[in-house]
Amino acid sequence: MALTDDGDLIRGLGFVALYAAYLEEAVDECLEVVLAQDAERDDGLYRRPTSQKIEYIHKQLRELEPLSEELERFLQVLPEICELLEKRNFVIHGRVYAVPNVGDVRLSGRRGVPEQPANSAELYALANDLFSARNPLLHASKFSLNRQFVTNRERNGGNA
Repeated sequence: MALTDDGDLIRGLGFVALYAAYLEEAVDECLEVVLAQDAERDDGLYRRPTSQKIEYIHKQLRELEPLSEELERFLQVLPEICELLEKRNFVIHGRVYAVPNVGDVRLSGRRGVPEQPANSAELYALANDLFSARNPLLHASKFSLNRQFVTNRERNGGNA
């Protein structure tokens, strides 16, 4: 069920943080499935930034080609997930100030990025997008990745 904007900027920010954590957990679940098939498994990847985990998953899957249609679609959403997490970084690491006679203003925390109005609708929309982005990851970690690895083992005569 999608969140509805109630006008509460701080609650919206909290949902962004919470749903981004759920999304990162889903990335870790995919990483776990992919790492289990890697003869050179590096558990240190779990401590790396999510963008590096996604890059690793993408690289490992490209080595399995041809991929199923569902995994090809999955690979197409990985950049979108990175983009959503970058938006999360922008709002989480930014600062919000109440400016008299102007309203709430968000500063990015990054040099050269101008301040802009802060609004709860933007945060609730991002939270909903983060939550929805979990679905392809959950499907991949539970179903399509495992099917692909089984197919590859069969194609290679039982040797993955």
